[in-house]
Amino acid sequence: MLSGMYVERKSLFHSLDPRVKLAWTLLVLFSSIAAQHNGLKSLPIFISTVASLSLSGIGAGLAALLIFNASVFLLVTTLIWAGMYASQGVPLITLGFLRLTDVGLLVALGKFFLIINPVIAFIVFFSTTRPYQISWALERLGVPSKVALSFVIALSLLPSVVRAVRDVIDVQRLRGLSLDRGGVLERLRKHVPIIVPVISRLLSDVWDLSMVLASRYAGV
Repeated sequence: MLSGMYVERKSLFHSLDPRVKLAWTLLVLFSSIAAQHNGLKSLPIFISTVASLSLSGIGAGLAALLIFNASVFLLVTTLIWAGMYASQGVPLITLGFLRLTDVGLLVALGKFFLIINPVIAFIVFFSTTRPYQISWALERLGVPSKVALSFVIALSLLPSVVRAVRDVIDVQRLRGLSLDRGGVLERLRKHVPIIVPVISRLLSDVWDLSMVLASRYAGV
């Protein structure tokens, strides 16, 4: 239950000290925030995250999925920020109402890297670090043990949440429930048969986990 997002592999990134991986992940996050208005400054950070995907060995399928989604997100980001900075900088491309300038392109790339860099970094970190190693690393950084344990438990339950939601949605669709039809209020009402079973399953998992932790704490 507490495997979380960890993927068992024999790779260079798996063998690194969890504190080093955590420090790198946080460095990617804060560097992306600092360079969010200049995509050229964020480009080396992006290269390091792509290299981490290769060194982690978490699979070509996941890497391809991330790259595809990143490409779509880059296109949307460019269109949005190009319009906001159309009057600033040197025009690069003009297509009808769309006017892309060098300033707009740099900001668009910076905002793109602001999102995608930390996402890839955290995926690599959680996929290559066991939950107990994450807890240990947090404690070494001064985080109280109870807070670190609570964070790791919550993180480890995320796959169970996703799996429970997917299973309940599949069951409800087999019963004829259509979630993509109707107005906003109708769609919200249709999600009630999904939310209740998911919460019930999660409460059951949390109760079982609490019993296991209590028994181990008691020395049973």
